[in-house]
Amino acid sequence: MNALILLSILLSAALGIARGADLAFGTDAVTGLCTVGSVWWRYAALGAVVLAAVLIGRHCAGKAEMVRSRQPLAGVLAFAGAVCFLAAAGAQLAVGLSATSSFVRSILECICAVWLSTLGRCWLTPSGWKKPTGGLYLAVAGSVLFYWNVLMRFMENSSSWHRVAPTAAVWQALAALLLLSSLARALYLPKPENGRTLCAAGLAALCLCLCWELPHAVVLAVGAAAEPALLPELFAALALCCVGALGGVCAAACARRPE
Repeated sequence: MNALILLSILLSAALGIARGADLAFGTDAVTGLCTVGSVWWRYAALGAVVLAAVLIGRHCAGKAEMVRSRQPLAGVLAFAGAVCFLAAAGAQLAVGLSATSSFVRSILECICAVWLSTLGRCWLTPSGWKKPTGGLYLAVAGSVLFYWNVLMRFMENSSSWHRVAPTAAVWQALAALLLLSSLARALYLPKPENGRTLCAAGLAALCLCLCWELPHAVVLAVGAAAEPALLPELFAALALCCVGALGGVCAAACARRPE
């Protein structure tokens, strides 16, 4: 693996460990208000690691065509994300729809699951790579979920700079959206600059959607054992982690030079 890519992964992992410690000892997981230390230290660390990921991704990128080949790990992660999104939609229906926005989100999660499962099937097919069925229409439809999540974060959470978790959730949705958009362009609209964009988006998604989100998913898993109403949020968090891991695999594939 490219040394700079590895450095970005290690920085993201360190940020995830710090986030886990923050949730355990210094931050209210519900409001996102910091009870120990300044909120700006959290943003400084988060911003520095994401910026490093983007710069490293743009510097190390090879050819985006590398993702148009058999990628077993990417396929497994895409299928895992699809299963988690379907589980999130099903759990939301099971616990009850609190508003129209919940129903819309469940529908969009199902569409995103279809898109991810289509990608997974193509990456795991042993007979050779074929373009995912559905074309750009399905790719765009599968990404609409993250547009919706950005809107809902602003409308439901009234996020402010002093609430780290809700604000970072907006960045996470944007990172996932950028990753899926970059991946769609790499698969359907080959251009020379796709490699830089996909590699940078993949490393940013790895940082925000996997390393930053995983401690939150652990907290939700503990809470869901006693409060089943948290299951939709838990499955959505796990799906986001899968998207982040998928971003890391795509970035590594782009950075790997053809033999």
